[in-house]
Amino acid sequence: MQLLQRFRQLRYQKPLGIRLLAAILLYSSAITLIATGTQLWLDYRYELSAIDERLLQIESSSLNSLANSLWEISPAQIQVQLDGLLQLPDVRYLEITSPFNDFYVAGNKPTTDSIERHYPLEHYDAGRGSIPVGQLTLILSLDEVYSRLGDKVLVILASQGIKTFLVSIFILTLFHRLITQHLGSMATYARRLKLDHLDTPLTLKRNAKHKDDELSQVVDAMNNMRRSMLHDMSKREDAERSLAKLNTELEQRVIDRTKELKERNQELHETLATLRSTQQQLVESEKMAALGGLVAGVAHEINTPIGIGFTAASYLADQANLYQQHNPDDPLANTAVESSQLICQNLERAAQLINAFKRVSVDQSSEQCRRFDLIQYLDEVLLSLKPRLKQCKPEIVIHAPSHFIIDSYPGCYYQIFTNMILNSLIHGFEDRPGGVITIDVKPHTDRLIVDYRDNGVGIPDDWLRKVFEPFMTTKRNEGCSGLGMHIAFNLVSQLLQGHIYCLANAEGAHFRLDLPVVLNKVLPKPLKTEKKPAATQAVSVTDTSLPGNT
Repeated sequence: MQLLQRFRQLRYQKPLGIRLLAAILLYSSAITLIATGTQLWLDYRYELSAIDERLLQIESSSLNSLANSLWEISPAQIQVQLDGLLQLPDVRYLEITSPFNDFYVAGNKPTTDSIERHYPLEHYDAGRGSIPVGQLTLILSLDEVYSRLGDKVLVILASQGIKTFLVSIFILTLFHRLITQHLGSMATYARRLKLDHLDTPLTLKRNAKHKDDELSQVVDAMNNMRRSMLHDMSKREDAERSLAKLNTELEQRVIDRTKELKERNQELHETLATLRSTQQQLVESEKMAALGGLVAGVAHEINTPIGIGFTAASYLADQANLYQQHNPDDPLANTAVESSQLICQNLERAAQLINAFKRVSVDQSSEQCRRFDLIQYLDEVLLSLKPRLKQCKPEIVIHAPSHFIIDSYPGCYYQIFTNMILNSLIHGFEDRPGGVITIDVKPHTDRLIVDYRDNGVGIPDDWLRKVFEPFMTTKRNEGCSGLGMHIAFNLVSQLLQGHIYCLANAEGAHFRLDLPVVLNKVLPKPLKTEKKPAATQAVSVTDTSLPGNT
C-alpha cells in the first residue's frame, strides 16, 4: 500500500521520469518478447531435428533386426528389442503387426501432441529377394520438448526482465541526474517567480563541464528574460509616475474647464431660450402684421366695389321685378329677375368672406381682459348655439369642476368653442343626429388643460399638421372658408398666450388647449393700418361660425 502511494506521489512530482520509465519498460519488454519468441522457435526447430535424427537412427539400426526376429518367429527376442527402443528419449509407444496375425506392443499411446511414424519390416532372401514380414508403428511424444521449451522460456524471461529493469532504473537515474532534477528546479523557480521578486537569478547545481548544453541555454534565456522584465518594469514605473502626474494636472484642468463650460453652457441655454422666445414672438408678430395688412387691403379695397356692385344689383332686381309685374309674359323680364337675384346672392357670399377676413386679424384692444367663471361661460356658449344645434342635436358632455375662475378674454373662448363645435357638426357628424361631444377641463397648477373630443368621422393623419393653416377645408364646395381653426389658433397663441394641438384619435377628432389661468397683461399690440373711406356703404353679412377647417 505504501509502495502504491509512493508511486502515485512520484507520478505527480516527476511525471516525465515516470513516462520515460514506462516507455523504456514497454519497448524493452516488446524487444524481450520478440527475442524470446525467436529463441523458442529456433529451439523448437532444433528439438524437432533431434527427433528426426533419432528416427533415422532407429530406421538404420533396428528395422533389419526386428524383421529377422519376425522371420525367425522369436517373440521373446522381438519383445526385448521393442523394450529397448522404448528406452529411447521421447519414444512412448511401439507396435508390430504381421500378415500372420502376430501382434507385439511396448509402452502406452500418449494423449497429447505426438509424432507418429510407420515403417515396413522386410526380410531379405538371396533366392527370393525382399519378403514383407510386418509393419512397425512408432509414436514419439512432444511433452518433454514442450517442458524443456517452457523451462527455457522462464529462464529467458526472468533474465531479460531483470536486465530490462536494471537498465531502465539506470537510464531513469541517469536521466534524473542530468535533466529531470534541473527541470524541476526551473519549474520551482518559475512558480515562485513574481513581478515584485525578480532580483534572484536562476542557477543550477551542475558541473562546469555541462555549462554549454541545452539546459544552460534555457537558464540563460530565463535570466535574460528576468533582466528584460526588470528593465521594462523600471521604465513602466517611470512612465506610470509621469502619467499619474499628468493625470493629476489633466484632472485639475478638466475640473476647471468643466466648471467654465457649465457656466458658459448655462449662459448659452439662457441666451438660446431668450432667442427662441424672441424669435417666436417676432415670427408671430410678423405673421400677424402681414395678416393685418392683408385684411386691411382686402376689407377696404374689395369691400368698396362689392358694395357698389351689390347696390347696383339690388336696384336692378327691384326694376326687374317692377317690369315683370307689368309684363309677366316677357321672357326677358324673367331672365333679368333671375340674373339679378344670382348676382345679389354671390355678392352677399363675398361680403361674408370679407367679414371672415376681418376676424383673422386678432385685435387685442377689441375686448377687455377680465375675471370670469369658465364653466358658467361654457354653459352660455352652448345656450347661444342652441338654435344651431336643433338640427343635429348632439350630446355635449362637460367634465369640469363646478366653478373655475380665470383671468382672460371671454370673447376669445366664445369664438374658439363656437368654431370647434360647429366644425364637429358640419365635418364630424355631417349634420346628422347621434353625435357626442366631450369637453374635459382640468386645472394644472397655474395652467388650464382643455381636451375637446367628438365621435365623428375624425381627421386623417395627413391633415393633423395642416388643420390650423388658413383656407384649409374639405367642404369648400359647400360654402366653408377654411378659416375657423386658423382663427382659433391665432386667438390661442396670441391673445390667450397658450397652445392648441390636434392629436391623433381613432374615434373622431381630438383637440387639446394648454392655456394660462391668469394672462400676462404685457402683450405686443398688433399693427394698425389706415382705413380708406368707402365710396359706397357695403353690405356686411356676419358669419360667426366660420366652419371648414377639418
